[in-house]
Amino acid sequence: RMFVAGCSMGPLLHYWYRWLDKVYVGRALNTVGKKVLVDQLIASPTLGLWYFLGMGLLEGHTLSEGWEEFKDKFWEFYKADWCVWPAAQMINFYFLSPKFRVVYINFITLGWDTYLSYLKHRV
Repeated sequence: RMFVAGCSMGPLLHYWYRWLDKVYVGRALNTVGKKVLVDQLIASPTLGLWYFLGMGLLEGHTLSEGWEEFKDKFWEFYKADWCVWPAAQMINFYFLSPKFRVVYINFITLGWDTYLSYLKHRV
């Protein structure tokens, strides 16, 4: 299930980063900061919702059950997200060529997905 959920995010991230690069051009710290902020405010909650709904469906739950789980765990998820992703995305947007962004994020996601799995299945 994690494999399917993870694979579904790759193409989405590819186009998300292309859009960010088109709207916020360059690698100046001010520009990178804007990309990170927009990523945290828009992509992070959206991808969290995608994860909880998708994993819920793959586990045989309804969309409404997935939505309820997302709402119940959102603030814990989002606080942890702010601890990991802004620094990871600063590196991503400042140092890496756009063609390596999704690969780099997939590497960081190895650890992040462990946390998400823990959060999702904790009783």
